Amino acid sequence: MDATENLNLPYILPSQAQKHVTHNEAIKALDAVVQLAVTSRTVATPPPAPVSGARYIVPAGASGAWAGREKHVAAWQDEAWVFYMPRTGWLAHVVDEGRLLTFGSTDWALSAFNVALPDRLGLNAAAEAPNRLVVAGEASLFTHEGMGHQIKINKASAGDTASFVFQAGFSPRAEIGLVANDDLRFKVSPAGTSFIDAIVVDRSTGRVSFPVGATGLRIQLTAARTYYVATTGSDSNSGLSAGVPFATLQKAVDEAHKLDCATYDVTIQLANGTYAAGATVARPLLGGGTLIIKGNETTPASVVLSAGLSFRNGAQVRVAGLRFVIATDLIHALSVGNGVHLRTGKLEFGAVGANADHIFADNPCHIAIEEDYTISGGGRRHMNIGAGYVSGASRTVTLTGTPAFTHFLAASNCAAIALSNLTISGAATGSRYIAETNGVINTFGKATTYLPGSTVGTNPTGGIYA
Repeated sequence: MDATENLNLPYILPSQAQKHVTHNEAIKALDAVVQLAVTSRTVATPPPAPVSGARYIVPAGASGAWAGREKHVAAWQDEAWVFYMPRTGWLAHVVDEGRLLTFGSTDWALSAFNVALPDRLGLNAAAEAPNRLVVAGEASLFTHEGMGHQIKINKASAGDTASFVFQAGFSPRAEIGLVANDDLRFKVSPAGTSFIDAIVVDRSTGRVSFPVGATGLRIQLTAARTYYVATTGSDSNSGLSAGVPFATLQKAVDEAHKLDCATYDVTIQLANGTYAAGATVARPLLGGGTLIIKGNETTPASVVLSAGLSFRNGAQVRVAGLRFVIATDLIHALSVGNGVHLRTGKLEFGAVGANADHIFADNPCHIAIEEDYTISGGGRRHMNIGAGYVSGASRTVTLTGTPAFTHFLAASNCAAIALSNLTISGAATGSRYIAETNGVINTFGKATTYLPGSTVGTNPTGGIYA
C-alpha cells in the first residue's frame, strides 16, 4: 500500500530515493485539510492572486483551473492549485458565512448535531422545578432572522393554562393568557392569593367584557342582569348575587343606570325586610330594556317600603311584590312622571300620609295594572292621575280594614283611568271618585256605586264617569 486509507497521504517506501519529497507531499496535504477553514464556497472563478495556503470549496459551474473540480477543496500551494476530494464526515468552516459544513455521502451541507440537552437550563441563575429555564439579567431579547418572530405558549387542553404571570418579589400581581379556558383574560391580584378578572375577550365572538367595570366605559350586557338588595347588605358590595347584596334600592337603581343594557332587562331583587328608603328612577335604561323592581311576589307584605318610588323622564319600569307603608306626609307610594311606562304586578298599598296618594301622576304617562293587588291602608287618593293614562282589565282589587280616602279615584287634566271588568272586594270610606277638567274615569258601564267608598263621586268641570 502506497498511501493512507483516509487522507490518501503517501508513504515513504523502503529504499526510496529522495524520501523528503514524499514526506513533504504528505505534510502539504495535512496542512490543507486538517482544521479545514475555507474562504468561500460560492466563488466560481479562481482568484487571480490568492494568498499562499488559501482554500476554497469549488462550487458547481466553476471555470478556469477549477473546472470539473466541483465539491473539491482547492488549496493554493507552491504557486499552484492542488485539489483534495472530500470524504464522508469531513468538516469545513466557511469563513465568509460563519457556518460549519459537513460532507455527506455526495455533497457539502450545514452541519447538524444530535446533542442530548439537559432537562433544565439556568443562565446566570439556577434552574429548579418547575422552572426548567431560568434567565437572570436586565433584559431578554427575542429577535427576527430576516422576517417576523413569534413566541408561542402551548397548553394540552382547554382546561389548562397558557399565560404570562407578572410578579413582585416572586408573588403574582397580574396574569395575561388563556387561564382555565380558551378565553383571553387579563387578571390582577392584590396579594398573589386571589385574582380578579379585569378584561375578558370571548374566544368565539371576540366580544370584550369588563367584569368589574371600567372607568369611562359602560358595561354592555349580553344577558339580563339582576342586582340584589337586602337589609343586611352594604352599598360597597357588588350587588351581583344574594350573598353580596346592596343595602339600598337607590344604589341598585344607580348601578343599573351605569349599564349599556343592549335591550336586556335589569331586575332589582329585594330580600324580605323593611326598607326605610325608596328610590328615584330618573330616566330609562340606556340601550332599552325594562327596570324591574321586585320583592316577594308570593307574599308582598314580606317586603315593606317605608318610602315611595318615583319615576321620571320616560322610565320603563315594572314594580311587583312590595308593600308600601309610608308615615311621612306628601310622599306618594308610586309617583309617575312625564313619558313613564309603569307596569304593576302583585302589590299591597298600606297607609300613606293624609296628603299623599298610592299612585300619583302629574304628566302624560301610561300605567298598566297587570296583576291583582291589595289595599290595606288609606291616603288622600288611591289613584290621582293628571294627564296620564291608567289601564287594567279583569283584575281583582282586595280592600282590607275599610281604608279611608278623600277620593278613591281622581282623574284631571284630560287624564283617563280605564278599568274594565274590575272585581272589587272589601269596602272603603270617602268619595268614590272625582273626574274634573276633562278627566275620564271609565268603568265600561258600571254604576256610580261600583267603586269603593262611602259617598258619591263627582265629575265637575267637564269630567266624565262612564
